[in-house]
Amino acid sequence: MKKHDKKPLGTIDKILIILGGFMGLFTIAMIVTFYIKDAVPDTLITCVMGCGGIEGILTAAITISKQITSSEKDNKDEQEDFK
Repeated sequence: MKKHDKKPLGTIDKILIILGGFMGLFTIAMIVTFYIKDAVPDTLITCVMGCGGIEGILTAAITISKQITSSEKDNKDEQEDFK
């Protein structure tokens, strides 16, 4: 039986895992705050969730640009092979 070699997590994957964990803990903290105080800091929630969304969008943009750059590089290599 062969063991499959697992690919190590990349930096973007680690950032997204940390971001997801933070968002989960933050949500739980805000629920607890609501139960204790009967109110939540709306501005804080808006800012934190907005920053998390921006981080997600920027991560997606970085990933897409890397894929486009690598595919352009592959296309140039293929064109040089035919010359």
